[in-house]
Amino acid sequence: MLVAGLTGGIASGKSTVSGMFADEGIPVICADELAHQAVMPGSSAIQEIARVFGPDVLHKEGGLDRVAMARVVFSDRPKRKLLESIIHPWVAEEKDRQLSEYVRQGYTLAIVDVPLLFEANWEDAFDVVVLVYVPRETQEERLMARDALNQTTMRERLDAQISIEEKKRRSDIILDNHGTLDETREKVRSTLRQLLRLAERKAAGVNVREGLRDIKQAR
Repeated sequence: MLVAGLTGGIASGKSTVSGMFADEGIPVICADELAHQAVMPGSSAIQEIARVFGPDVLHKEGGLDRVAMARVVFSDRPKRKLLESIIHPWVAEEKDRQLSEYVRQGYTLAIVDVPLLFEANWEDAFDVVVLVYVPRETQEERLMARDALNQTTMRERLDAQISIEEKKRRSDIILDNHGTLDETREKVRSTLRQLLRLAERKAAGVNVREGLRDIKQAR
């Protein structure tokens, strides 16, 4: 089975694109949803978080108190990395479990939606990385309109991530989401055709990276 990582920048429309792939019948795993499950009451990850950070970061039901945890890690990068080192392996394990189930069901393609794919150094976990792309100026316009931010806060949020142009350079397939919803849906279907061809190559034992070289040359 071909496993594609789907990512983007803030306000690039990745969630919309992810939903469109699901509408086409492609299984989509959302890393954010898995991360949320990781800190639910009773999970092995939440038990480790309580052991490392203490019970004060849990709410009364036993799950993660996000406000309390944010106070601990917001300005402390080592503690934030420690928290990620607990959550990320749980997410990766659950991702792999779900992918194995999709293989068992006979799917030849699955997509994993990872907002911070490059920031988390997850690109090697996938056969191909698809970027939902809009220019920085469009990100700024959409983010200010969506979240009612001033320019300073908006730019701080964008600058906290790897730039969209750097993500574009490092991605295999670029899905431009600069137009209308109908145009985006057509681009999703075009990208899906590319992914299914790559899935056929993988199933036949042919090197997927060679097919990706052809796609990159055609940009």
